[in-house]
Amino acid sequence: MRILFVTARPPWPGRRGDQVRTAGLAQQLAVRHEVRIVCQRWPSFESQPPPAGISLRSVPVRRWHLLRGALSIAGRPLQVALHHQRHFEKVVAEERRSFQPDVAVVVLSRLGDTLDALGDVPVVLDLVDALALNMAQRGQRDRLLGRFWRWEAQRIGRWDRRLLRQVDLATVVSERDRRVLVGSDETLAGRVRVVPFGLETERRDPMATARRPIVVLTGNLGYFPTVDGVRWFARRVWPRVREAVPEAEWWLAGARPHRSIRRLANGRDIKLFANPSDLASLRRQAAVAVAPLKAGSGTPIKILEAMADGVPVVTTVGGRSGLDDLPPDAILAANTGENFARAVVRLLQEPELAFRTTVVAERWLLSRHDLVKVGSLFEHLLWTVMQGRDQALNPSDPHQGGADGTQQSQQVEAG
Repeated sequence: MRILFVTARPPWPGRRGDQVRTAGLAQQLAVRHEVRIVCQRWPSFESQPPPAGISLRSVPVRRWHLLRGALSIAGRPLQVALHHQRHFEKVVAEERRSFQPDVAVVVLSRLGDTLDALGDVPVVLDLVDALALNMAQRGQRDRLLGRFWRWEAQRIGRWDRRLLRQVDLATVVSERDRRVLVGSDETLAGRVRVVPFGLETERRDPMATARRPIVVLTGNLGYFPTVDGVRWFARRVWPRVREAVPEAEWWLAGARPHRSIRRLANGRDIKLFANPSDLASLRRQAAVAVAPLKAGSGTPIKILEAMADGVPVVTTVGGRSGLDDLPPDAILAANTGENFARAVVRLLQEPELAFRTTVVAERWLLSRHDLVKVGSLFEHLLWTVMQGRDQALNPSDPHQGGADGTQQSQQVEAG
């Protein structure tokens, strides 16, 4: 297959969830297929060359382009209006004509305006998560701009459902997000599939590293759900943990730390590692990873990464809801500050509990989020979409697979 990815930002370096997801899927597909990526690159946004076997065309977006895009907000949600770049849509059309893809993958609904530029190419829309859910929850917790975010959530919800009727198939990372997107519209139920977030995994011995009493939180430290969770943890949880375990330290590590997080770090019991080159090495020194998420959507990547590094996790009930089919003893979840602190302290003081938790988490992670397995599932869906379109155009072609997908399965296996 010739596969064209259309993305809102360069996948490399992977600072955000959609970048990491696209990079992983593209690398898996490039083993057996021809992969090309065309992306927007906003001002001050980094871009690195792709791995061997993948071609990347990065299209700069100037500040005056953003202003021009914002003027289209009357007919589009703000997220979409800012990415409505006509020069980029022309580049996508050029890539369609020169590359002649068998299938296109458009990443995030904010690039919905590029669908026209793709013409009659079969399209899979990787929404990643339900942005409307994210915005609605932000609207509940953001006192200053809450009304705007709730309004934006309604507009994004309508925009996404419109796109679902235009593309061949859409994908998200969790069942929660699929339910939100489909809602009560049964006509959309078959148009959205769950493709879990893929992660490079390897078996680790949770007892191989001597853990210090460090509580770690990693991720995009400028992302509202993370910032909101950090503030709550600092007020309601961390004082209780320190009271029970005075030698405990809290490490905050990740990209784009918000100014409130910078102020929070005191260099003593709360330490900040801004834009570290190796998050994994920091995580592996910790005894507990926390994901105090009170808002957000999709699958919390910080939880998956902690599990992959053999670190037991405490999160909220909301954070857990983005983890499909998770065994109850793979993670500790609590919503109140008192119960959250109690869970953290238990993992710090009870190594047997920490060990059991990491073992169960690792088994689940390998079975559901292994990047090779996820890549194969996504490849299967691309074959399905491409062949389904071919069948619609040539219904009498005896070489096309039947409705049961037999021919498609043979092609996936043959590569």
